[in-house]
Amino acid sequence: MDRYRHRISATTDGTPDSPAAQPRGGPGARRLVGSAGVGVIISGLLINVYLAVVARALAPAEYATFGAFWALALVLGFGPFLPLEQELARRLSQRESRRQVLVAGAGTAAMLAGLALVVLAAVSPLVWSSLDAHAGAFGALVALCLVSAGQFLLRAILIGTDRLVRHGAVMVLDAVARLGLAVVLLVAGGKDASLYCWALVAAIAVAHLPLIPAAWRRAQHEPSTDAADPTHHSTRALAGSAMPLLVGSVCAQLLLNGLPVVVVALANGPAQAAAGVFTAAFTLAKAPLSMVVPLQSAVVPTLTRLLAAGRRRQVLRLLVKGAAGLAALAVVGVPLAWWLGPPIVSLVFGDDYTIPGVELAVIIAGVLAHVGLVVVTQVHVARGRHVDVAASWLAGLVVAGLTFWFVPGIVVAGEVAFGAGSAFGAVVSALLLIRTHEPATTTTERTGQT
Repeated sequence: MDRYRHRISATTDGTPDSPAAQPRGGPGARRLVGSAGVGVIISGLLINVYLAVVARALAPAEYATFGAFWALALVLGFGPFLPLEQELARRLSQRESRRQVLVAGAGTAAMLAGLALVVLAAVSPLVWSSLDAHAGAFGALVALCLVSAGQFLLRAILIGTDRLVRHGAVMVLDAVARLGLAVVLLVAGGKDASLYCWALVAAIAVAHLPLIPAAWRRAQHEPSTDAADPTHHSTRALAGSAMPLLVGSVCAQLLLNGLPVVVVALANGPAQAAAGVFTAAFTLAKAPLSMVVPLQSAVVPTLTRLLAAGRRRQVLRLLVKGAAGLAALAVVGVPLAWWLGPPIVSLVFGDDYTIPGVELAVIIAGVLAHVGLVVVTQVHVARGRHVDVAASWLAGLVVAGLTFWFVPGIVVAGEVAFGAGSAFGAVVSALLLIRTHEPATTTTERTGQT
């Protein structure tokens, strides 16, 4: 009896008609697709236009420096701060002690900014080499660590308070600002990669920081209940629950964006231009991820409500359909990438950017495997099994590292390692989900068994 009573309590108050126990998944999912989803798609398209503009403005060797900065910016931005966005959005969606949650989120953001700076200092020799000793680009990375704290704090507040329309609008504003500043530099004849690095930081700051006070006040004044445990939403508790997510997020960014940095850092002489071509092609091939990755945190509140309402079977059905869709995309997309990919890369970035079709096909296959890994790990986040998130990404990163070590050729090794690590991580994450999944039963069934 106690076992089933514990399961009932997991659905808030255990009664089928309780508003808190209602899934609320339908409206939440519709808002996601209709607002945040559209905003992310538009911003993703604009970001890829922005990257093409930068590539047109810079020579391949100089673009290799910017590509390394772009990858490092994602590692130092998404890496430390995405866990804050996910966990803060999840807690705000529970509508408990919102003022305390907001204060804890701001404190955690400041702590993560300091952590990012410490990490940047620790790996500065590798970063300096990857940036081709550009002091301006390195300074932009330092500023990015500070600006990202505000960026992800705002995004978490908007997602956690169901303001997905505004969340999507902010992402579009950010993308428009990046593209606008890049066009200005292109017209002005900017040929220095560090100028585009600082323009990126400025665009993020302008699009996010001025909006934080209004979003904070609105979230703080919304109705909320007091948490049963006053320490549950403290800065220490929030940071502690986000630590496994931090491990997973850092591993994810190293898997997705660390490989181009390593390839550029290890490339010497003529190989540096080839590394620039690889960076450009890899950036274009992973364009779908620029739309999928930002949606991670937006999906979490909806999944949390579905799982809290006992609708685990529905979540699993969605995952199976998603896996089937990715498999179908692989069957069609990989051959198309082999055939049409190289001319598209040259069309977007210029005649200096050429890559064999087989290499682009390998990258596309890795991107699809990476999408699967991203999707499955969000179910672990919604279930509160943050350790499984860390284990999935860590497994993928380890396999990617071993693959990169043993495959000959720096560029080819980077392409194969990304796909192998992403696929292995997705398999591990799916196995963890199956192993820890409880059969879905309705509240009525549980009560009847009692």
